[in-house]
Amino acid sequence: MWRVEYDPDRRLLTLRLRDLVNPGDIRELASAQAEALSCTAGTPFRVLVDLRRLFPLEQEAVDLFAELKRVVHEQQGFRGLVVLTDSATVAMQQHHTRVRQGTDPERELITTQNREAEAFLERPME
Repeated sequence: MWRVEYDPDRRLLTLRLRDLVNPGDIRELASAQAEALSCTAGTPFRVLVDLRRLFPLEQEAVDLFAELKRVVHEQQGFRGLVVLTDSATVAMQQHHTRVRQGTDPERELITTQNREAEAFLERPME
């Protein structure tokens, strides 16, 4: 199960994935993400990827999800992405799909801590 939302007041794009997600789901998510990204219209925004209660992804889905993250990073207005998970395995998968290895934690944060994710999203945007 997945869901995409864009909140223009908070300038926050949220991707939520739960339970079992297969490669076909990720492809559908990519279409919804593209539509939501068009709503940002080049203005500054951040992304919350909420992966709590997600089972680890199979390799093809991991690869497709890595592409989703790359697309977000390339958008005009992109100011950071935080991945929130409650699974060490999912966190490890996300660390392996960083857009740039060793990414600055100001641009991409992977965490299991809700407060850390909230603090990342509440920082002022440039």
